Amino acid sequence: MEIVKENIIEYLRIINKSDIEEELRDFIVESTIDRIKLYLNNDTLPKILERPIAQIISINIDKAIRQNEISKDGDVDRAITSVKDNNQSVNYSNELTRYFSSLADEELFSGFTSLLNRYRRIKVVYSETIQKNN
Repeated sequence: MEIVKENIIEYLRIINKSDIEEELRDFIVESTIDRIKLYLNNDTLPKILERPIAQIISINIDKAIRQNEISKDGDVDRAITSVKDNNQSVNYSNELTRYFSSLADEELFSGFTSLLNRYRRIKVVYSETIQKNN
């Protein structure tokens, strides 16, 4: 995973000149990798997807920054959003973090879903009797 992450970060440095903190960039890359793995139903990513993943991240960083600039009302990028569910709460203090965490897969992968679908694994569900026999 570290090699994949480092390669994606290198590609991202080439194609996206946005000035974001290294820690935030790492969070966005790791979060996107995790979401793609979930989307693909696979624990590993083919090397061929590293550049498209960097493009997905770059496009969405630019979208988030543009949205933030359009809706700038004072200190929007430092606003705290709270989400509560079953006595659990999540607070986001950064607009980019909130953007990537709350974006639907279809929006995050827009334009790349047809490419990603080629690498998607089928999730097979067995009945309980078949699972017990195996």
